[in-house]
Amino acid sequence: MTPEQKKNNRRMGLTLASIALLFFIGFIVRMVYMGR
Repeated sequence: MTPEQKKNNRRMGLTLASIALLFFIGFIVRMVYMGR
């Protein structure tokens, strides 16, 4: 695996992780909002 591939993989991982985090935060906000 070349350094270029590693860099691309890390960027892909960060992108997926940030998307998952956004979904998670949105879910929590919705639960709190609906819970009132």
